[in-house]
Amino acid sequence: MVKIITLKNGEPLAGKETAVAASEPGVPLASLRPGQSGVILRVEAEPALKLHLMELGFVSGSPIAFLMSTPFGDPNIYALRGTSIALRKSEALCIRVRI
Repeated sequence: MVKIITLKNGEPLAGKETAVAASEPGVPLASLRPGQSGVILRVEAEPALKLHLMELGFVSGSPIAFLMSTPFGDPNIYALRGTSIALRKSEALCIRVRI
């Protein structure tokens, strides 16, 4: 059973969440250049990958910075929550950030 929570004006809560997400689409993490930083908005991936990334700390509101690229350009190194994490471009495309 699914319960739909409504606001005082009668609109479903799910509609409000969609409107907020659509108003701030962000850019893929893979589009950042060395030295740029941003804030994670959301992770858009298949459930297993999304869970893995979120367990690593890729959650909305977390600041992230592009540290450096490897010699062949894949993977890239990002600073997140006090650690350096290497991500493939295919994984970084699943993460939306606000620069």
